[in-house]
Amino acid sequence: MISDIIHRRGHGKVDGKRIPLSDNVVIEKELSDTTDGEVICVEDMVEELHNVGKQFGIVNRFLWPFQLASVRSKFQKEKLNFKDGGDYGDRGEEMDDFIRQIL
Repeated sequence: MISDIIHRRGHGKVDGKRIPLSDNVVIEKELSDTTDGEVICVEDMVEELHNVGKQFGIVNRFLWPFQLASVRSKFQKEKLNFKDGGDYGDRGEEMDDFIRQIL
């Protein structure tokens, strides 16, 4: 799931600017020196984020924040609350499907 999110919505901070992570060259250029060559591609970034590795902080600061789309309609936002059910509450095992839906 982390890989899907980074591939679809991933951008990095390069000199304070938002740069799409469409090429591993950008990642290698920006992160190889600060991570001692441990993070040079998207797959390395995914592994650091998933395992909370030694370079997690550096990779996390490099990533530009992204927003996910809301799946709730205007009616659900205004009329339904947590007690009424709907799309609210703990999703447990369905979290990956929910994230794919809002990507």
